[in-house]
Amino acid sequence: MIQVLKYTSDPINEMGKMAGICWNADLSDDDKNFKRGVECLESGHYRVSEYPDVTIQIEYYSARMIRELYTHIIGVTRLQESTRYVECGNFEYYVPNSIQKNRDALNTYIECMMEIQKSYKKLVEKIHIPVQDTANLLPLGMFTKVVLKINCRALMHMAEIRTCTRAYEEFRKFMKELISVLSDLGNEWKYFCENYMKTKCNKVGYCNEKNSCGKSYTKKELEKELNWGFK
Repeated sequence: MIQVLKYTSDPINEMGKMAGICWNADLSDDDKNFKRGVECLESGHYRVSEYPDVTIQIEYYSARMIRELYTHIIGVTRLQESTRYVECGNFEYYVPNSIQKNRDALNTYIECMMEIQKSYKKLVEKIHIPVQDTANLLPLGMFTKVVLKINCRALMHMAEIRTCTRAYEEFRKFMKELISVLSDLGNEWKYFCENYMKTKCNKVGYCNEKNSCGKSYTKKELEKELNWGFK
């Protein structure tokens, strides 16, 4: 679940204003600001996209997915729910689709989680081990809570990588929800998501990953198809 806490109301207009300051342009015309912002995005002048941002609260995603989220460090500030001070004996957790589809696997998975919860409670409530030490039992699949502040440039980069079919399944689910939530913030956010929060191959027209999912041509395949090379 993603909840927006605060955000730049008109992100592309904001980009255009920041660029306009450098060009000594008239900033009072919103249409011109929007057009200037789009021109910057289309030209790949992404520095201006670091000014608009959004702050969100993330819940019901696993600690494992959040660890992958933390690999995106440019333009991102985050805080995570403390396992040192928060008692997590009744934690909820993520179940991957592959496990949900297999009854034996699902039973084994749930049994393991229940055993961890049981051991956690015993250590804290009966043996009186501090929460900060007992937290070492907690699994990566446990749901956690995060406050994330991220700018538009980082959002674009995250979408390029994490909407790919080869990205971790739960992260793709997160990106789908994030794009939907941002699109509902207003017309400019909707325009930004539809046009710039795309998978890398959809932006450049080919896949430059070492291991392609096969959805798009690789550089070599496109070169062969079109009979021209990349410099």
